[in-house]
Amino acid sequence: MEDSIHSRVLYTNLQLDNASEMIDKGQFEESYKLCLYLKELLEEVHDLTEPSVSYAFFRLAGLFIDLGNRNFNLESSHIGLEIIESNSFENCLTRDSYYYCLANAKSNLTQNESNNHWKTDVSRIERLSEIGSLLLKATMIRRRNKDILAPQVMVNMGINLYQQYRFSEALSLFDKINCMGLDIPESWVNRSECLALLNQITEVFSIKQYKEVAKGYYHASVSSKFPPDWQSSFLDKAKRTEEEIKEYCLDLGIDIEDDNHLDEQEYQSFSEYRKWCLDSFLSLSEHGLYCKCYGSARDNLTIPLNTRAISGNFIYPMEKVLNRLKSEFGLARLMLYEYKFAKRDNDIDDDACYAELYDNELLGTNIEKLRTAFRICFGILDKIGNAVALLFDLQLKNNKGKVRPSYFHTFWELENEDRLQKFEAYNNEGLIGLYSIACDLNHKFEGELSFYKQWRNALEHSFVFIYENEKPESTEASLTYYEEPVFISESEFVESAEHVLQLTRSAIFSFVFAVRIKAEKEALEDIPNILSQDKFIERKKYT
Repeated sequence: MEDSIHSRVLYTNLQLDNASEMIDKGQFEESYKLCLYLKELLEEVHDLTEPSVSYAFFRLAGLFIDLGNRNFNLESSHIGLEIIESNSFENCLTRDSYYYCLANAKSNLTQNESNNHWKTDVSRIERLSEIGSLLLKATMIRRRNKDILAPQVMVNMGINLYQQYRFSEALSLFDKINCMGLDIPESWVNRSECLALLNQITEVFSIKQYKEVAKGYYHASVSSKFPPDWQSSFLDKAKRTEEEIKEYCLDLGIDIEDDNHLDEQEYQSFSEYRKWCLDSFLSLSEHGLYCKCYGSARDNLTIPLNTRAISGNFIYPMEKVLNRLKSEFGLARLMLYEYKFAKRDNDIDDDACYAELYDNELLGTNIEKLRTAFRICFGILDKIGNAVALLFDLQLKNNKGKVRPSYFHTFWELENEDRLQKFEAYNNEGLIGLYSIACDLNHKFEGELSFYKQWRNALEHSFVFIYENEKPESTEASLTYYEEPVFISESEFVESAEHVLQLTRSAIFSFVFAVRIKAEKEALEDIPNILSQDKFIERKKYT
């Protein structure tokens, strides 16, 4: 009997290899029929918990999921999800791999549920948020185990984020993958799609941005991982994009130049700090989302655009909010930079005398910079929450009608039908991006990043012990005086602080887009007043 199972599994694995090759060649129907046959073959085995059988089933589920994505085969996606959810796979699979595959299956169903792919309804965003949480679970497991994150997981996370209009986070992940020099065409394609969608929403045409769109399609067109007809399709997209660039330049009377070498020269002329801001995806420049030339030399993000005027009594106060956000974000970012790279002044730290408790806790001005940077980010998010609640009439009130503070991760309360209808009526992609970030941080929604908010509260009101090397154990008894103390290793806290800054940066961009989109939509009803105002907000100058 065991020989029979072994031979059947061996045969199945060989055929699974064939089915996988068929997918790479674009032979989707043939691969699908083979997978259906292999499913019947494996289901005839009585002991499905036997590790080799279980793993073959998992591989089969992955192929069904891959077919669902590549061939837009809804039934295949359903079969893959059914297999994944009906088996634990604990005897043959790590939990991070399980979460990754489950996320892919659910992602396929979400993408195929409607012809109108880019919808701003809350239910769809919440399903995407659930998928994002599964990918984050996989990421966190690997981070805790100090394992390298698989590039394909990063690509899928990027796709999930840009579907929720979190452009800065998505583009940063695609850029990280593309810099690795791997043949992962999905990353190039989705970077191009992300940039095209960003342009569609913000209506900011940039020659460089369109060049980057074309570049992504060109990379996909020569990838060995795509079937020939896909390669041809992406080559056509690249050529059409280049034609649009030519027509635009012709209208302006300018020549198209290969300025990549100039971009690199301009980047090298920046300060080490500015280069770090760009490389760490912590700049507040729209141009810096896809290019590192002089256009991204400063944090020049504003709500109005220099190319056209927009109206609305809310523009000035919201720009004032943005000034505050940029100022505080700049401080938090600088503190992170100084913690990681600035030379430490031992004389200053020697001014404070600490008792040696042999608990590996990091103390002093340098670690306080990192702790403060982390806390500042949540203050920025709450300021965004209050501004958005005011601007979009989503403020919460107590029984006496007095406005309550709008904490970024909880004020939405879209389970209230009236608030939900009001929110969806705005049809605002920037607002959706903000809500998506809030879901990740909300414990009530089982947001996978809600522990960041718990850390922030502990930093502010309780005790967080950031330790060097190994977590202290001998002092546990003395900590009974503290209520739920939090222990975090230095390396984990540094990585988390950088991630929180990137989340905050994403929220700032989404805030700007939300205000700009609102102004643009209202402008369609108020064109005469806009033409008469024709005012732009000037940049503050420092001497």
